[in-house]
Amino acid sequence: MLLQFHARSPTVITVIAIISSVFISACTTQPKPVNAAPDFTVQLLGINDFHGQVLPKDGMGGMYYLASHLIQAINSTDEHTFVLHAGDHVGASPAESALLQDEPAIEFLNILSSYCHVYRQDTCQIIGTAGNHEFDEGSDELLRLFNGGNHENGPFIETWQGANYLTLSANVIDQETQDLLLKPYTIQVVNDVTIGFIGITLDSTPELVVPGIVNNLTFQNQSLAVAKTVSELQSQAVEAIVVIIHDGTEAEYYQGSTLEQVGIPKESLFGQFLSELPGAVDLVVTGHSHEFTNAYVENSQGKKMLVTQAYSSGEAYADISITINPESKDVVASSAEIILVDKAHNGALNKGANNTLRRIQRLIAQAADFAQQYTQKVLNFYEPSEGEAPLGQFIADSHRYMLNTDIAVMNDGGVRAELEPGEITWGELFAVQPFNNSMMIRRYSGAQLATLIDSEHYWSSEVSTDASQYVTINDAPIDMDAQYTVAGNAYIMSTDAFKVGELIFTDNIDVVMTSEYIKRLPTPFNFNDTPSP
Repeated sequence: MLLQFHARSPTVITVIAIISSVFISACTTQPKPVNAAPDFTVQLLGINDFHGQVLPKDGMGGMYYLASHLIQAINSTDEHTFVLHAGDHVGASPAESALLQDEPAIEFLNILSSYCHVYRQDTCQIIGTAGNHEFDEGSDELLRLFNGGNHENGPFIETWQGANYLTLSANVIDQETQDLLLKPYTIQVVNDVTIGFIGITLDSTPELVVPGIVNNLTFQNQSLAVAKTVSELQSQAVEAIVVIIHDGTEAEYYQGSTLEQVGIPKESLFGQFLSELPGAVDLVVTGHSHEFTNAYVENSQGKKMLVTQAYSSGEAYADISITINPESKDVVASSAEIILVDKAHNGALNKGANNTLRRIQRLIAQAADFAQQYTQKVLNFYEPSEGEAPLGQFIADSHRYMLNTDIAVMNDGGVRAELEPGEITWGELFAVQPFNNSMMIRRYSGAQLATLIDSEHYWSSEVSTDASQYVTINDAPIDMDAQYTVAGNAYIMSTDAFKVGELIFTDNIDVVMTSEYIKRLPTPFNFNDTPSP
């Protein structure tokens, strides 16, 4: 039956109004489903620049202390956990790792990864990226460390099986195959939401390693590599994106969660990199500068990202929490705290955690025992004398002599211990220079050199500076038009100030140069002595 309504009827007007209201409401509102999944959090633990620190360094970090903290953090939550390392996990390492080709450093993460697999049923994973020091001995050695196979001087502790965790790099290309050397990213699923992790290697790595050692590789621009990889992830509907990069900056340490007012200067080199990142990036875990970072940064699209770094050598870790919305599948909140590791965590542990820490203790003992056969070798007998040169100058003198340069320089922070009177072993000397840095020679004009010589560094005994900062070399004024060769370790010679000089040589190891020099000195020796002609 067809209903008919009179145009002037109040009943008709009321019915039409009700029908219209219902129709408009249905078309304009999308009520949230009653059973919508709530936001959830994911724990990420960031470390960087471990550099094979088997034992504590100045009472901080090292394998056992760091492992106890990471395991406690993993066990403190039911959330899914990712342990992220931002490169330089190997290289420039103490003897206990360096003398074993840094296999102990990789095995350290293998043990933690096994804990995640066996005792946490894969509710935690370890993911890292390659830093510049991973390439110190070229791509073949890097791949051997990750994929397995004994070194020509091995096996050291046991047949080497490689890494059981992921190492990523989205910007290092094998020139022969034109393929990426390592996997660029990984997609992990947590609570049915995909999270993308991108690894990025410092694109200036060729400038920081032995010239020619990575000539078979191309290191692509960091920003372009991130943008390309983010686009690829988004094409797969991945919205929560974490960048793990071996590059970073520095900031003043503070305790507690990320402060809103703390930022990274946009005009800085790393600040510019961050500002160029796609808006889809939610978190950047960094390294390389061995410093503290815990800041929010806005990129060019106004997207707020969390950026962290936790010193080096296991001295700290970043305890990061991200909150993900299951509808948007994106990160909606994030915060971090940088936790210092100055002792072992003393909380109660379950059986699996205790078993894991015992495995790490055995690894430490095995690595130390292996290294001891070298570290116990006696080099000479040290007998101090009044008025002798500082140890830093003595080291610079050793480098100048062994590399036959005009002068040499040693960074103050590179002298990590004192030499005590008496027998000097290789291990004691390694404690003074524990970074296993390669040596570099750069050539400078006199004008360039005049701007570098200062009181902040140790210079070899040929260099003299008076109270007015007047500089002489071998008792003669610097010739501004002359050329001078300078020896120094890779750390100082790779800083912006020293990189102005032409790089003409990279080889040998700093502690090896000093140990050979000490062998040539008279017995007993002091820091003013020189080798016999």
